Amino acid sequence: MRAIVINEFGNYKEVAKLETLPIPNPGPGEVVVRNKAAGVSFAASLNIAGKYQRKAPLPYIPSTEAAGIVHAVGENVTRVVVGDHVMCSVDHGGAAGFCKIEDVACFKIPKEMDFAVGSALITSYNTSYGALTRRANLQSGEILLVHGAAGAVGTAAVEIGKALGATVIAVAGGEKHCETARHHGADHVIDHRNENFRNVVMDITNGRGVDLVYDSIGGDVTIQSIRSLAYEGRLLTIGYACGEIPKIAANTLLLKNASAMGFNLGHFFGWSPGENRKQHIEALDGMTAGVLDLYAKNQIKPEIGARFPLSQFVDALDAVINRKVDGKCVIEMNEEDY
Repeated sequence: MRAIVINEFGNYKEVAKLETLPIPNPGPGEVVVRNKAAGVSFAASLNIAGKYQRKAPLPYIPSTEAAGIVHAVGENVTRVVVGDHVMCSVDHGGAAGFCKIEDVACFKIPKEMDFAVGSALITSYNTSYGALTRRANLQSGEILLVHGAAGAVGTAAVEIGKALGATVIAVAGGEKHCETARHHGADHVIDHRNENFRNVVMDITNGRGVDLVYDSIGGDVTIQSIRSLAYEGRLLTIGYACGEIPKIAANTLLLKNASAMGFNLGHFFGWSPGENRKQHIEALDGMTAGVLDLYAKNQIKPEIGARFPLSQFVDALDAVINRKVDGKCVIEMNEEDY
């Protein structure tokens, strides 16, 4: 099979190489999937550079989200069978013709679902669903502020927020990205390139502020978001796309009786050793079932903003980093990749 291989940490344009590798074989409790599509995310560039919070073991194959067809199963696998269409959370290995994963990270999808959509649901939509429901307990009638609202997790947060009955204020940069947020159901859209989002938020809410902020940006956006909260509001941090981890002044939370919380989907896929694995798997199954239910009800419509062949992985990552893609960017495999 062909795969993108990272043999050393560095600039993705220099260290991401297309190589030929043997097809993996499943061990007990493992599944080998013939990949049809894999997600490309900003986090991949950090991982390749060796700057991610959880370093990959070298050499490794990037992309942590994939969808395809079950090719082989190991002993004691009961969740899927050969031929099932699945979406998978791959520790590492999505950018290849085949990937090997634990069966608990493999979820069946309808055979009519676009594989690219599956690769978007498994991480981007599970992240937003878990963050908004399990962690922040978003309620119908509340006001939700979503940053990065044209990106993969941002569009997911907008759609899921609307499905849960919230009023959604979306923040994006530039008219094209703002239009994407509107298309996905945002009630109000703020172009942060032309307006101070906090001022507009306070105008929209008549000075009250928002109940919940979904923050994938970090830096000063986080600080200004806390100032945009209503009394007893919540800040939900899920990433730091600006590259700066914010330093939150605790007194700003105290003054509004506000809360700051985080959500990391990887925790449920086993990133935290020694935790209750069975409990995490049950929680993950529940979140995934919730996402698939919203999809079946047509309440979420993942946007695949760009599709690249496996051989153009670097171009795909470049497009994501330079914010040229709305929704999810994917690479798709063809026969020569197998």
